[in-house]
Amino acid sequence: MLPLERIAATFIEIFRPLEVCLGIAGGGCKAFYALGVGHELRKWGIKLSQLSGVSAGSAMALCLLSEEEETAVEYFEEITKRNDSNFKLSNLFFGERVFPHESMYRRTIRFAMNWEKIKASRTRIYIHTVKAIPQLEDGIMSKYVIAKLIAETAQAFTRDEKDRIAGIPCNRVQEILRKWNMTEVIFTEKDFLSPDVLEQIIMNSSSIPPVVSIQNIQNEYYLDGGLTNNLLLENFPKNLPKIGIYYEDSTLIGKSPSVLNDCFLIKPSKTLPITSFDYTNPVGVRKAYELGKSDAIQMKDEIINYIRKKQFFEIPKLFN
Repeated sequence: MLPLERIAATFIEIFRPLEVCLGIAGGGCKAFYALGVGHELRKWGIKLSQLSGVSAGSAMALCLLSEEEETAVEYFEEITKRNDSNFKLSNLFFGERVFPHESMYRRTIRFAMNWEKIKASRTRIYIHTVKAIPQLEDGIMSKYVIAKLIAETAQAFTRDEKDRIAGIPCNRVQEILRKWNMTEVIFTEKDFLSPDVLEQIIMNSSSIPPVVSIQNIQNEYYLDGGLTNNLLLENFPKNLPKIGIYYEDSTLIGKSPSVLNDCFLIKPSKTLPITSFDYTNPVGVRKAYELGKSDAIQMKDEIINYIRKKQFFEIPKLFN
């Protein structure tokens, strides 16, 4: 960029700060990596004009909007320190869930979400989930129908994922969606009517039975948004810079090349120190978050230059 162009760009940035649309993939505890990246973007003064999230990515997006990244990490570290197992068989004898994840997840959402900041924000938000409205019968048969829906959906997703990684065309999930009258749903900030509603929307996007139960809202059943699209980039406008954060290459399989080519993609520079559903590993949580911050810092110039080029692409034309 010529000196005169740089001067013009600087004046424009003063009156129009750098902004970006940020999409965060689902991934359970791996999403703390994305929280670290987002924390750095905010710290640099980049405006998060639009956010999208799937599953745990939706919780991280709202945490960024709340400006409570460190608080969320510290809180989750503390409750994972006190959790000695990801599967508590003894809970069966007390009529409680054997997986502690859902309760811990809800508590973290409630602790880290700043409702006043979220409602006051002008950021556009997209949270992706999948809704099913099955035909239910009375009594015990309804539970059987839901159990069958969950089992068939999980099997279809697992087999499709295996084929996608191997480069084999597949459509089992699409067939399951048709069979069970499922539709993709995108919640926006207009749906955030109260803290309880916001919490439920995040849970709707994060439902992975049996770890996080299928969410039932007046016989509308919600499953994890990652079932059909684990990194929501498609709702962002073409004219704005876009960053997408993901953790495994399989997340990008099947996505439109035009969408991916129009986006700055970020994934961990090395294997994350935690698995998706290890709620006993506070050290892994912290390291995933810190790696996100570190990777962002390493790419800072590249990220800033991408945003500038996309946001101020018209500047060089002024001096032709």
